[in-house]
Amino acid sequence: MGGVGEADGGPGPHEGPAQLGAPLPTLRWEQIRSHNLPGDKWLVIERRVYDISRWAQRHPGGSRLIGHHGAEDATDVFHAFHQDLNFVRKFLQPLLIGELAPEEPSSDGSKNTELIEDFRALRQAAKDMKLFETKPAYFGFMIGFILAMELLSWLTVCLLGPGWLSSILTTFFLVSSQMQCWCLQHDLGHTSVFRKSRWDHLTQQFVMGHLKGFSTQWWNFRHDQHHAKTNVLHKDPDVTLAPIFVLGESSTEYGKKKHKFLPYNYQHLYFFLVGPIFITLVHFKVESLVYILTHRRWADLLWAISFYFRFFLSYIPFYGVSGAVILYVVVRVLESQWFVWVTQVNHIPREIGHDKHRDWITLQLLATCNVESSLFLDWYTGHLNFQIEHHLFPTMPRYNYHKVAPLVKALCAKHGLRYEVKSVPTALVDIIRTLKKSGNVWLEAYLHQ
Repeated sequence: MGGVGEADGGPGPHEGPAQLGAPLPTLRWEQIRSHNLPGDKWLVIERRVYDISRWAQRHPGGSRLIGHHGAEDATDVFHAFHQDLNFVRKFLQPLLIGELAPEEPSSDGSKNTELIEDFRALRQAAKDMKLFETKPAYFGFMIGFILAMELLSWLTVCLLGPGWLSSILTTFFLVSSQMQCWCLQHDLGHTSVFRKSRWDHLTQQFVMGHLKGFSTQWWNFRHDQHHAKTNVLHKDPDVTLAPIFVLGESSTEYGKKKHKFLPYNYQHLYFFLVGPIFITLVHFKVESLVYILTHRRWADLLWAISFYFRFFLSYIPFYGVSGAVILYVVVRVLESQWFVWVTQVNHIPREIGHDKHRDWITLQLLATCNVESSLFLDWYTGHLNFQIEHHLFPTMPRYNYHKVAPLVKALCAKHGLRYEVKSVPTALVDIIRTLKKSGNVWLEAYLHQ
């Protein structure tokens, strides 16, 4: 199908934005669907059509992130990712090429219009309740806790010497600090800490770079895709785990293609040796470094170097070089255990497959679930036990999830959607059960299809 200019006399896909003040060309979804190709992408926000083909490379979240929504109604994800909408709309204005025809629905396909409208009303209710307003003092306490743990770890070995008891305490303090750094930098990456996002970005560089030794840009690039297309294969990096693990629809695909890089019918067993142990020690570290070098993020590299300089300068005097390296490895392995179980209980047991272009709320509810809440679990998980609320409202400060949860639950009940809350034991067992099921699906397809 030709561009808009061929169909309705409006600008074609590369002819530039509509002239300011001129009537906007009206477009149909049938026309928009054809513009979801590399170098030719349109998307719809609030019934207005934008040509992002050239601008996508300049998108702060990366071209992949915005490109995942090509030829779709991106209204809800646009609101979910951006707090200062008026500021962002200034960048959209030059990309505007038309608007949906009056007879066209706001969303493409057979989406539940009533559900979408009810969700948008819920979001507005949350705004009216001031649930998106930040309290920097809360996160000031969190960074104070992190720095206190870092100081306690050093003081323990400094005052007690490098014995077994002091080393165990030092490790405990460092693991607690490192995991809470993950949680805090995650909040900062979602710009849910400060009233001005600039301060979120600057503080995230300090926490992620100097306190953890990872690239901020790498994390945001990876994690924003996870939120935009949760549990969608080849669009969500968190579930695109082949050839190490096969999940969801990838299990059948790998089986049919006779791929057997590993014995996937035993992945529920080797998961304990690979996933929780090495994800932050090896996988994340390598991925972060590759991103820094390939994208030339030299500021992130300097921040990461400052972490290693500080860590080894602090502990080599007590443990020597080899002992300090062992301490680092032990901390990373234990931190990785904590990180994996906290983050994967909400997603691995849920639906994993190719993009079905669902509406925002249905996508998130099918891909996420909650884990029971308590004062300890809220702290231990960084409030990510409220995963449903976090994915629906990623810029909402974490301490408000429990306030919006009853509204979300009521919306799900009204529309017959499953709002799942698991106990901790059930959530942990479900990871293994899902890995085993996916492995058996792979084996059946490998042997018989």
